[in-house]
Amino acid sequence: MNGKRILFSAIITAIIGFMLGLGLAKVGQPNEIGLKYDRAVYRSWIRSYGIWGIGIGFVVGAGQEYLRQAKVEQDREN
Repeated sequence: MNGKRILFSAIITAIIGFMLGLGLAKVGQPNEIGLKYDRAVYRSWIRSYGIWGIGIGFVVGAGQEYLRQAKVEQDREN
């Protein structure tokens, strides 16, 4: 297994997940100055969706690259 490839894939997918998380937060709360909702739960959407996007993207990217490399390695053995 190539650890550098797995890490690279995880980082790139985490960046994409971060951008998707920010996009979802922006759609849910289009005006950052005047809050659409006044409850405290909704005030940290932009930060928390970005963090969730990074985490999910990192795990998905690393898992996908690991499975791809495992399949290539298995094909070489057969």
